[in-house]
Amino acid sequence: MKELSLDKAKAIKITLAVFIGMSVLFGAYSAMAYSTDPTTTQVTYKTLYMEKGELSHAGFFSNETIYKNGTSLKYYPEKITGLIVGNYDYSIAPETEGNYRAVLRTDYYVVSNKERIYLMNTTQEAWSGKFSGSFSIPVTFNISKINGELKVLREGTGLFRASVDTYLLVEVQMAGKEPFTHRITLAKDTSGMLKLTEPEKDYKKVERYTNTTANSINFAGKEVLVSTGRTVFPALALLFMMPPLGFAYTHREKKPKDELKGLRKFMVEGVPSEVEAMDPVELSSAEDLERVFDLVDKPIVHYTKDGHDVYAVVDGELVYEYRKPLPREGKKAN
Repeated sequence: MKELSLDKAKAIKITLAVFIGMSVLFGAYSAMAYSTDPTTTQVTYKTLYMEKGELSHAGFFSNETIYKNGTSLKYYPEKITGLIVGNYDYSIAPETEGNYRAVLRTDYYVVSNKERIYLMNTTQEAWSGKFSGSFSIPVTFNISKINGELKVLREGTGLFRASVDTYLLVEVQMAGKEPFTHRITLAKDTSGMLKLTEPEKDYKKVERYTNTTANSINFAGKEVLVSTGRTVFPALALLFMMPPLGFAYTHREKKPKDELKGLRKFMVEGVPSEVEAMDPVELSSAEDLERVFDLVDKPIVHYTKDGHDVYAVVDGELVYEYRKPLPREGKKAN
């Protein structure tokens, strides 16, 4: 019978060790699952086509002391600049067929209450046509002609605050693609310098592709989705931990109930001198000891004797005793 008991205890220990090991294992996989993103998102970009429009230009001057004719400048002095001549070049890759329209316009206007009132609109030049991949057009900004027309307009209308706005507008149309529009304006600043604004324009059509992949964890040679592992692994870890916890709870050391708890504050340590000379009255229970204490209202003396805890109440020539085996002695006796 003893051998069977030992074998059973050993089997229980092995079983509990297996359950704890499995719980730790699934706990580790749970941590792995929560430290790994459920999905991986990869973003890629693809360029469908690229467009570019550019105006190359050079100035022609009435005075070549400083600048020679054909010089390309970012800023042109208005007083000596007669012409700004150049070429507008457009290209698209990959090569595509389409239509284009371009116009060089001059608008004369005055400003009233922050609103432009146009007095005269003039088309200097216009171009249109079909192309395949690219096209080029010659462009001339005749500064002398523009200023001359502005002077005539001011004198003819008496509006000496009239201004001028000259610009090149290019529009490109292709099937299945967004329209390409490029506006280049001839602007004049307060210092009397002329500048062509935004002579270059680039446009790139890009498509964004997103690829989302579900991540997995290798468990026992099989791939388990991270999203699944976040649910399954913690549940299994808890499931395998429940038997050891239940075993520990049911086999925990149970402390015996202290039946004298309510009387301990009335106890003193020592041995009554009268005990050896008297035959004590033996009490059979803690309840009896409590009743005697209430009746005689004397302190309870605690001491040990013959392997017992002795609780004694001395009342004159009477000694009342309640005896309890010491815990260790009791275990040995059992």
